[in-house]
Amino acid sequence: MLLRGSNAVGYKAYPDNLIEKFVEKSWENGVDIFRIFDSLNWVKAMEPSINYVRNKTGGIAEAAISYTGDILDPNQTKYNLKYYTQLAKDLENAGAHMIAIKDMAGLLKPYAATELVGALKDTVNIPIHLHTHDTSSLQTATYLKAIEAGVDVVDVALGGLSGLTSQPNFNAVVEMMKFQDRAHDFDMSTLNQFSNFWEDTREMYTLLNLD
Repeated sequence: MLLRGSNAVGYKAYPDNLIEKFVEKSWENGVDIFRIFDSLNWVKAMEPSINYVRNKTGGIAEAAISYTGDILDPNQTKYNLKYYTQLAKDLENAGAHMIAIKDMAGLLKPYAATELVGALKDTVNIPIHLHTHDTSSLQTATYLKAIEAGVDVVDVALGGLSGLTSQPNFNAVVEMMKFQDRAHDFDMSTLNQFSNFWEDTREMYTLLNLD
C-alpha cells in the first residue's frame, strides 16, 4: 500500500497513535508492503510509520524518495544527486527495509536513471525499487537504463492498462529484456491474453477514463 507518512491515506496530518493503529490494522487485513512517503521528502514525517511497520508488523517498510527536477542539469542546485543520496542514507538509517524512487510525474530520464540508481546502490545497502508513471512516454527507456544500473525492482502494468498516467508496458518490458542477463522468464502468450482482456474491459469504461 501507499502510506503518506503522517497523513496515512488522507490529506491532513493525523496523530501518531492513529497512524500506529492504522498500520497495525492494515497489516492484520493483509497489507504486507508499506510504501511510505512524504511529498516534501521530510524524513521526520516518515520515521514514525517506518518504526510502526518494523515494530508492530511483520511487513516491509519501503521508504520512498519523491523525485523531481533533473539531476543531470547543472543549473539545478537543490535537487541534485547529493540531495537524493543523502535522503536515501537518512531513510536507511531510519530503518527502511527498501528504498523506492517515486517518480510520480514521469520526470526521470534514462541517463539520469543510470546516475541515480548507480549512486544509490553505492550509498545504501538495501534494495532499490523504481516506480514511475509513463506520462512522458519515455519511461520504458528509463527502466532499461535503471536495470542496467542495478535497480532491484521496477513497477509495470499489463499492456492494455499501461501508459499515460499508468505504469510502463509490462509486455513491452518483458520483450525488451529477452535474452539479457537480467531477464525473467514470462509466458508472453499468457501476458498478451491478460492484456487483451483488460483492453476490452477498459473500452467499456471509455466515458469514465480520466487518463
